[in-house]
Amino acid sequence: MTADAPRPVPDRFRAAFGDWTPQAVVFDCDGLLLDTETVWQSAQDAVVAQIGAVLLPEDDEVLHGSTIEVAAEVLAARSGREEPAVLALLRREFDRELSGGIRLMPGAEDTLREAAARVPLGCASNSWLEALEHKLTAGGLRDRFTVLEASDTVENPKPAPDMYAAAARALGVEPGAALALEDSGTGARAARAAGLRLIAVPAAGATAPPADLVLGSLADPELAAWIRTW
Repeated sequence: MTADAPRPVPDRFRAAFGDWTPQAVVFDCDGLLLDTETVWQSAQDAVVAQIGAVLLPEDDEVLHGSTIEVAAEVLAARSGREEPAVLALLRREFDRELSGGIRLMPGAEDTLREAAARVPLGCASNSWLEALEHKLTAGGLRDRFTVLEASDTVENPKPAPDMYAAAARALGVEPGAALALEDSGTGARAARAAGLRLIAVPAAGATAPPADLVLGSLADPELAAWIRTW
């Protein structure tokens, strides 16, 4: 291949996206870029034990990818405790768990570096903005993002489309020209409802949400190969 020859698009990506390439990319954070799902689960488990909450099987889907406020509402309902007190406990325990450090998910750093060299990037998270800033900074990723949207920067958090639509427009494009990357069904619904194209990267063993393309990891070499064609 000569220096000027176009790079080939991997077959899976051509089948999913054709000749379309994004003009901006919006990433989820927890469980996609940063291994904070284990941190959050530890914090949640600690609060569940402290307040004696008895969770139902259907609560799992609600809690995965939800805001901390939704989590507090569920745990309060399952324990008979006051919601503000449960919310305060969740924030305290999450901050305590987070102080132990954050690991990056496989492929996160390389994917952001490749994408940021070509298009503007945003991050859309159901965390509150202060926590999102803190997590991305602790993980060494904050400087990659031009735009951050969080549960307290929009009227309605995920699964509503507000956050993804706002992020795309803040990056200077209409939602249909932007790509979202998500790991949860909650976030996937938000991105699709906003009109973004979507790559889903579900956690191991989790059911993949509907998406244009599903990958097992951000470390998939064909993802990097596709990004290099933009």
